[in-house]
Amino acid sequence: TEIIISDEYGQFTINVIKPGITKGNHYHHTKNERFVVVSGECETCFRNINSKEIIRYKTSGREIEVIDIPTGYTHSIKNIGQENAIVFMWANAPFAPNNPDTYFLEVEKNE
Repeated sequence: TEIIISDEYGQFTINVIKPGITKGNHYHHTKNERFVVVSGECETCFRNINSKEIIRYKTSGREIEVIDIPTGYTHSIKNIGQENAIVFMWANAPFAPNNPDTYFLEVEKNE
């Protein structure tokens, strides 16, 4: 659910992720994103698109933390809990259908 869409303040959404579901597996050239799990348990994974090293963070609504996803890092977030996870997601720019700046690339590619 989109809460704020603004050229000045970016885009803020609230996302519900069902248990076992992974979202993302993409990167951006110009957008930075931040994730905050406010309920449930998630694992956020990301890596530089020119690297094989994967960075992993487990977060939950029990201890609020902000995960900062820089440009050029493919990223995903998976609900690793038993209940729906509620995640606040912010991007520094709103989604633009004519210039989406979203490129599919799995974080954990099989090579």
